[in-house]
Amino acid sequence: MELDYYEITGRYDDVVRFYSAVSEESRYLRFLAAVRDPAVIYSHMWSCGGRTFLVLEGRRPLALVDVVPCYGEAEAGIVVVDSLQGKGYGTRIAEIFAEVLPRLGFTSVKAEIYRENLRALSIARRLGASVDCRGVICTVRLDLRQRALRGLAALRIAATP
Repeated sequence: MELDYYEITGRYDDVVRFYSAVSEESRYLRFLAAVRDPAVIYSHMWSCGGRTFLVLEGRRPLALVDVVPCYGEAEAGIVVVDSLQGKGYGTRIAEIFAEVLPRLGFTSVKAEIYRENLRALSIARRLGASVDCRGVICTVRLDLRQRALRGLAALRIAATP
């Protein structure tokens, strides 16, 4: 699974084209609300310093990743095209961006996920995130410094004769 990504912040046409391949249910799970015109949300997100990345496999669009600075941490959201959900792409993309976010200056990442979105919550837990569910919304937080330290410790163990 060779994935590439590039930034599309400010490119409304690309966002609209992507969301044409995403069901209303997937939009609802991504935005925690019914959204008919994602461009409105993106206009606000980008005006607050948010960035959007298109993830590709070859030339095929797979997902959008949104990263918004919020009180010293990144608030992130991932939406995978419907036809590829449940096939490991969300996990791989989350792993990639857990490595990318520190290079963008973030030490932690937060996401709000519906309690019913079991796939997303499972991915968060596998990455080592804390999950705090209250009502229908779960707040997920991943300390990227701790994740980097665990990775470094694993490298040391593997390198020790």
